[in-house]
Amino acid sequence: MKEFLKTNTVTYNLMSFTGFKSILIFSLLLDGPKSYSELQEILKNHEYLHEKISFDTLRVYLNSLREIGCNVKRKSYNGVSKFEIDSHPFLLKISDKQIESIIKVYKALTHSIDVSDLLALQQFFEKISQYILNEDLKEKLSKVSPLYQIDSALITDLMTCAQNNWEITVEYNSLNTGNQNKNITILADKMHISNGKLYLSGVNSEYDTYASFLVTNINNIISINMHQKTLDVPKITVQYEYIKYDNEKFELLSNEKIINEDNNKLTIEIISNSKFEITQRILSHSTKCRVVYPDEFKSHIISTLKQMKEGYIEKH
Repeated sequence: MKEFLKTNTVTYNLMSFTGFKSILIFSLLLDGPKSYSELQEILKNHEYLHEKISFDTLRVYLNSLREIGCNVKRKSYNGVSKFEIDSHPFLLKISDKQIESIIKVYKALTHSIDVSDLLALQQFFEKISQYILNEDLKEKLSKVSPLYQIDSALITDLMTCAQNNWEITVEYNSLNTGNQNKNITILADKMHISNGKLYLSGVNSEYDTYASFLVTNINNIISINMHQKTLDVPKITVQYEYIKYDNEKFELLSNEKIINEDNNKLTIEIISNSKFEITQRILSHSTKCRVVYPDEFKSHIISTLKQMKEGYIEKH
C-alpha cells in the first residue's frame, strides 16, 4: 500500500496473482463465453501476467469461482467447447417496489436537472435494467425518460452547439405544418425539458424569432457553423396568478419569482426570451393559473386555448 501511494502504479510485488487471475477470468466470462485457447491467449498477452496457463491450472481457477457461488458451465458452440457464467452471487437484486420508487424519483428529477445530467442518468438506468426481472417494470423504466428513443449522440452534439451558441442547420420533421424533412437553420441557445419532452431553443434564422424545436423531430444535423454568435433576443415578462392548495409545495423555475403572496394566491413573474416556453409553463398549471400581465399575452393564451378546443371538436 505504501508503495502504491508513493508511486501510484501497480507493480508485481503489489499483486496477488492467484486472486488477480481469478477476477480476470470472472470478468472475461461475464463478457461472454470463452474457449480455453481464448483465455490462454488473453492471459499470455496481458500487460501484467504474460503467462501461459495449462488446462489443469484453468480448472483450478474455474473451481474457485464455483466455490464462491458462480454457476460456471461448459457448452459447445459450433463444435468449440467454451466456458460461461450463467449466474453469480454479485447480481444486483431490485424489487418491484424499489423500481416503482426509482421511477417516481426519476420523474421528479426530470423537472430540475440539466439535460447532460439526465443523459448520464438514463445511461445508468440502461445498465441496471438488465437486472430487473419484471418485464413490465423494465419497460416502464426505459420509457419514463424524456430522452427515450432519442439518439444519445444527437443529444450530445446539440448540447455542444447550444453551449457554444453555434448556428446549425438541421433536418426537421414538422408534422403540425405538414413540412416533413424541412431544413431549418437555428442559432442554438439551450436545451431543456418541458412537459416531459426535450426541446432545443434558439433563433430561427428564417423568421428571426426565438423558438423551441422538439428534438424528437430533428432527424439529423446537416451542418454546423462554429463561429459563435451573440443572441440578441428581447425578453418577455409575464405575470400570472396561481392558486395554491393547502400544504402544496410550489416549485419556481430559475427564471421565476414570487412578487406577491396573499393567503393561497401567488402572483408570479416569469421572464424568458421564449414565448413558447412561457406558454408551456402557463398551460401546465391548468385551471389553477390565470395570466394578469400583459394584455397581449392574455390574448395569446386565450387564442391558444381556443385552438386546442377546436382541435378536440374537429376530432369528434
